[in-house]
Amino acid sequence: MAAFGLHLGTCSTCIAVYRDGKTNVIANDLGDRVTPAVVAFTDHEISVGAAAKQEIIRNATNTILHVKRLVGCKFEDPQVKEYMETASVKVVKDSDKPVFEVEQKGKSVKFTTQQIMELIYKKLLETAQSHGGSGIQDAVLAVPSDFNMEQRSIVSEVAKKAGFNILRVINEPSAALLAFDVGQLDQTERFKCLVYRLGGTSHDAVVYDVEQGMYRIIAKVSDSQFGGDKFTDVLQGFLTSEFNRQFRCNMSENKRSVIKLGLAAERCKHALTTMITAQCAVDSLFEGCDFHYNMSRARFDSLCMPLITKCTSLIDQAITQAGCTKEDISKIIICGGGAKPPVVKKIIADFLPSSFLLNNIPEDEIIAIGAAKEAALLVGGNNATNVGIDAIASTVNFKILPKSVCIKAKKDELEVVIPQHSLAPCRRQHTLTLDAHQRAVVLEIYETDEPLQLETARLLAKLVLRDVQPGSTIKSNFHLRREGDLHVTCQEVTSEKVESVTITCH
Repeated sequence: MAAFGLHLGTCSTCIAVYRDGKTNVIANDLGDRVTPAVVAFTDHEISVGAAAKQEIIRNATNTILHVKRLVGCKFEDPQVKEYMETASVKVVKDSDKPVFEVEQKGKSVKFTTQQIMELIYKKLLETAQSHGGSGIQDAVLAVPSDFNMEQRSIVSEVAKKAGFNILRVINEPSAALLAFDVGQLDQTERFKCLVYRLGGTSHDAVVYDVEQGMYRIIAKVSDSQFGGDKFTDVLQGFLTSEFNRQFRCNMSENKRSVIKLGLAAERCKHALTTMITAQCAVDSLFEGCDFHYNMSRARFDSLCMPLITKCTSLIDQAITQAGCTKEDISKIIICGGGAKPPVVKKIIADFLPSSFLLNNIPEDEIIAIGAAKEAALLVGGNNATNVGIDAIASTVNFKILPKSVCIKAKKDELEVVIPQHSLAPCRRQHTLTLDAHQRAVVLEIYETDEPLQLETARLLAKLVLRDVQPGSTIKSNFHLRREGDLHVTCQEVTSEKVESVTITCH
């Protein structure tokens, strides 16, 4: 089984796919794992993604960015007025809703927010199906935690029109937790986890209480006035000053030049996430003058340092709202495209020195990967990760495991894998190393009451792996689903040979 995880951000989009027990991000036709959420209209075509972003230079009035900011808004809402003050595209009122008015093939055409988002989702589906995802439509959609039911319904319906079969809509911070399997593999402990998301135009901090694989939001603080684009603006301002100093002019008066330098500054910022220095080069930037500047990461960090205090300030507000201290936060997840500069992660890690930073997934891919893992659970994937419960849900039906789930160990002894009265959903792992001459393994699964006795235990299933390498490692995943079924997967690590079974628990 296979399914997608979708994340449409304000500035960019990402799609991940769960397939064959693995979750991977799908690259677009340019090889980029993240696609700009930009739509441009020209006399010949409608372009989406990187090609549309380049249209900002020469076709700004017909290029639409940041469409997510207007989801579910009425024309008189403050966020619409803020959008109109900064956007180059024309926004007009139509039935109390904001719509975009652009020139297409010599005619003035209006597009709603939903229509623009549908074009972006269609681009994502086209990308996925042309890179090995043909025939897959099931998907889970991740949205901001402060989206109301109307906004969630809008994005879900738009994605369906684009061709996806939306299984569920989940919160972006919860998807971030799922991406790292937070609280899923070891459900014996309870701890607090902070998810900080720094997007292109906004940022938020959410504190979760994680217990028995379930997620409960205990504090949430958002700010729609600050995002990663501010770092680009600071860098662009510095580069503008350098250009004006070198050529003794005022480039800021030319709008086209400002946009060209803004795109170059953004590329330079992204390059500095992995490189110590990056070249910012723009041919014929202003009045025929070429601009070349070698930017160091150290200088970029110093320019951005005053801005990063806004990140730590928001985190401090969330921790205070949760009624806890910095020392109470066990784990941190930093996600969002704006969080890619290393200085952001360093300052936040220094701000919470006693917390463990989870950072082995690129920041702009985390949410899509988490949504794909949730999709894996819903379609019944073999290695699907158990999903937590958001506190936003009003009613939740819990299931309790009536008896312990055990496996038969050596000398006819039982070993508990999932204890009696465990709360569904939950997940456990068991690892076994074969003897030097052992080429097959039989995993016998039992259920029993306390105390553990093989004589009174009931055999549920047997999994047999044959023709395996002697001395190899066998990993077994026990996944008690929310519906009450137990899914068991037995896999040899070396050859990835797999056997699985689903057991109905009563």
